[in-house]
Amino acid sequence: MRRPKQVYLLNFVCYKPEPGLMCSQETFMKRAELSRSFSEESLAFQKKILENSGYGPNTYASKSLLDVPMNLTIEEARKETEMVMFGAIDNLLAKTRVNVKDIGILIVNCSVFNPTPSLSAMVVNRYKLRGNILSYNLGGMGCSAGLISIDLAKRLLQVVCMLCKGEQCYIGQCNSQKDKVDVRWDRHSSEGPDG
Repeated sequence: MRRPKQVYLLNFVCYKPEPGLMCSQETFMKRAELSRSFSEESLAFQKKILENSGYGPNTYASKSLLDVPMNLTIEEARKETEMVMFGAIDNLLAKTRVNVKDIGILIVNCSVFNPTPSLSAMVVNRYKLRGNILSYNLGGMGCSAGLISIDLAKRLLQVVCMLCKGEQCYIGQCNSQKDKVDVRWDRHSSEGPDG
């Protein structure tokens, strides 16, 4: 049995939106209140989540969440996803100078937003990736999807691979009191919602 080839991370980038999308907890809560879509109980719950999630004063939010009223449409979700994914990929390609025709594997994952055509198809079409690319679109896997994607890349990697991990802010936002939210804390975490 042969030893597996070693796999190395050559580079990475994080997408940084324009300054106009910076949104403090206070701004986010004000926008949620102005939308008149949430009960006092829902607003209190959102505030608690923001305070316990590590959401800082220099965090960014999507334009759809900053609009009054919030613009919670699939079209806005797609625009946000394209802005983040394509912005990160553009920066990565410029930084590494990798020729897109050398990319043999593409892995894209996003837990919540899984449109048709898929996010991986959007990337393949936008960057004119080669016709025989191995393209994987992982969705609905929660927080572990990033690690699953890295493991998948490690197992498949015999050619240059691009992995795109992203989350989409809009689609997980409840837009009315009728929506129910089930928040579960990771079993592997040593801290729960109060800790």
